[in-house]
Amino acid sequence: LLVSCLLWTCLPQSQGTVYPRDILLKTPKFRRVWGGVQSNTGPNFGGWLLRILNGDGNFACGAAYYAPLLVITSANCIYPYRNSLEGATVEGTAFSECDRENYADIDTIQFPEKFIYQKLYMDVAVVRLRDPVRGRLTEFIRLCSVKVQPKMQMVVFGWGFDNTEVEIPSSDPRNVTVTIISIKECRQKFKSPKIASTSICARQPKNPKQCLYDGGSPLIYGRELCGVVSFGSHCIDTSRPGMYTNIRRVKRFITETEESINAGDVFRSTKVVKETKKPPKKTIKPKSKPVKIQRLLR
Repeated sequence: LLVSCLLWTCLPQSQGTVYPRDILLKTPKFRRVWGGVQSNTGPNFGGWLLRILNGDGNFACGAAYYAPLLVITSANCIYPYRNSLEGATVEGTAFSECDRENYADIDTIQFPEKFIYQKLYMDVAVVRLRDPVRGRLTEFIRLCSVKVQPKMQMVVFGWGFDNTEVEIPSSDPRNVTVTIISIKECRQKFKSPKIASTSICARQPKNPKQCLYDGGSPLIYGRELCGVVSFGSHCIDTSRPGMYTNIRRVKRFITETEESINAGDVFRSTKVVKETKKPPKKTIKPKSKPVKIQRLLR
């Protein structure tokens, strides 16, 4: 009864999912996974939707919460901040009255070995946190399990920082529905024969004020993360399709990065390593050729 009363104080506006405690390092993903919009509590889009702030406290990228210490965003978006992570944080967008803080410091960033800045191929990054993001509404999102096809309708989130010429960015996140288009149509729109195999294209809303294209911001289908805002489009010209990284195509990099971190093969930042003894490196025999990652430290 006491627990129920305490949870009720955290639930001021509507019924939904309120967790009894903060996320811990060993919290299993399946116990804290987003159940869809029907499970949301209060005026938010789910506790998995995050934003990355640079060392000055300004918006840097949108992101999605994947595991206790892991956040998914766009490599192109986070790359310029890779050498200035001091003070950079990840902040949640769903709050309850029980939450005292809803952010976590960034520790390191992992990029695919074949990623090239301002190119579309493998435009994804896994951000490692020093501690889990706290909050009674904070939760994880599943990676995409469906094949992305033309005419599918998906939802993209953002704040409007890519669209400052048209409208002032909002302090709270917004969302809009976009329609996936074929690679052939995408090539015609961009007048280019080259579209990365890890990219998907979506038709932008005609009204620039409805367009959302903040780097790293999530693109979801149902209850799954199927894309992140990539590189190459702008809301000021909505005739050009939005470019997104296809999470299903880069899923292997994400999961192998997670496995490497959990196995102790990817160490924390130099500042943390000086304070703690490095664990012995484990030898893992992969069943198939692994996806190599770059390790960037502070």
